[in-house]
Amino acid sequence: MALADNTSISGRAFGIAAIAVAAGIGAVIWFAIPGPDAKHRFVSPSGRVALELGEMCRETGCQRVAVSEETAPDGSKRRRGCDFVLSEAHPVLLNVHPLWSSDERSVDVVYADAEGIGGKFTINLDRDCTITDE
Repeated sequence: MALADNTSISGRAFGIAAIAVAAGIGAVIWFAIPGPDAKHRFVSPSGRVALELGEMCRETGCQRVAVSEETAPDGSKRRRGCDFVLSEAHPVLLNVHPLWSSDERSVDVVYADAEGIGGKFTINLDRDCTITDE
């Protein structure tokens, strides 16, 4: 009667291999999901208002978002989406600089793409930022 070869794997080796496989799958998923082309967060001089801008462009066009966050005197925060339109079909919010009004109720957003070509648009927090999740 022939003896069978001992081909079992130790529990430790199996655990290490399982962790390596899980890390590999996680890395594939992480790099397969595209991130935004641009993401910025600007805070007003007083610190009471923050404006977040994001941009993601694909072959079919660009999706751009702006969100304002205001801190009330009691410390509570209110977040609202802001409407703005840029017609360019490529990333243009790569280089952005905010110019806050003195009362911090509006901000001029000066922007430029990778080649330095850009423009300016204004977000009026009271008029343009009316989108809520409620």
